[in-house]
Amino acid sequence: MADFSYTPKFHHFAWVDNVDRCEAGGTNGFNIRFETIEGDLGGVSTVVAQIGTELDRLAARVPTVPRTVTVSFAPALQPVPGSGAVGAWALQNSGNAVAPASAAPGGMLPLALPDRVTVTSLRVCGRGAPPSGQNTTFFFNRVSVTDGGVQRIVSFDTGTVPLNTEVPLPPSQLTVVDLANYRYVISANSGVATADPVTLVSFQFTYTNP
Repeated sequence: MADFSYTPKFHHFAWVDNVDRCEAGGTNGFNIRFETIEGDLGGVSTVVAQIGTELDRLAARVPTVPRTVTVSFAPALQPVPGSGAVGAWALQNSGNAVAPASAAPGGMLPLALPDRVTVTSLRVCGRGAPPSGQNTTFFFNRVSVTDGGVQRIVSFDTGTVPLNTEVPLPPSQLTVVDLANYRYVISANSGVATADPVTLVSFQFTYTNP
């Protein structure tokens, strides 16, 4: 960091009543005194400007944390049979998850969300269609780290919320990430593959920093 200092040049020598005479010129006159004071003020002004420039430079090196952030998670869903699901999502090298033709898939993904942020929306990106009369269903939950109790934050299906649609989450205690007490997961269940199988590409979460 730069070193800033300034040594004043003006030093006052007191006049003595009935001894010193007030003069404009000379080494102890008004002119030289005020010129020295003026020079000191100019020097201080220069140093203050240098300090301001250095503070601006340091501030520019500190990255600004965006107020609103969107993060995407690959749907690397772990198999979770149940709720009508009897199989696993077929994972591709790209990280996409595809509904297989052999069985209705169910899966769960742990989420690494930042602590203390407020989740404002969720969007499931993908394509395809489940079998007629069936929907692909998503559950965003938080789970107590002490007793395993599950609290539903939001759930929806493609019958009411098509893929690639943003789902707003109203502010509440549930939407504030609390890693000291909860872990967070999203799960997805679907029907078997059709000619246009359901393919999940990413889970997108938008949140605001505290």
